[in-house]
Amino acid sequence: MDPRKVSELKGFVQLCESNPGILHLPEMSFFRTWLVTTCPGPPPPSIKRAGSVVGTELDSGFSSREEDLGEDPHKIDKEGVIEPDTVEPQDMGEFDNTEVTEEMMDQANEKKIEAINALGEGGLIVCSDWADTIPVLIS
Repeated sequence: MDPRKVSELKGFVQLCESNPGILHLPEMSFFRTWLVTTCPGPPPPSIKRAGSVVGTELDSGFSSREEDLGEDPHKIDKEGVIEPDTVEPQDMGEFDNTEVTEEMMDQANEKKIEAINALGEGGLIVCSDWADTIPVLIS
């Protein structure tokens, strides 16, 4: 490529970045069309010319890429989204400001030891009974 042409293109891109409204000039319709087919589209019109905003008389064929593809622009891709839990929450006991006593701690520790021993012996079902200690500690 001709380095001079590349330099001119860089200058044009910088001009578009500093003043995006020039993309909405009628003589730039070919460039807008190309942008829409390859990119999300040009920024909305913002510069004023003779009391009106340039670009309000856009080609009727000018639309966003999503509309051209027939897609809803507000549709959210839910791929990889984890569905909400439909299982009822487990009872965790009543929470109040009661102080945990030594007896309550002993009960909880006994259940914990039973669960650990059952886990060591391969009894996963018995381990689930350890959940009984949660209401004991909270109540």
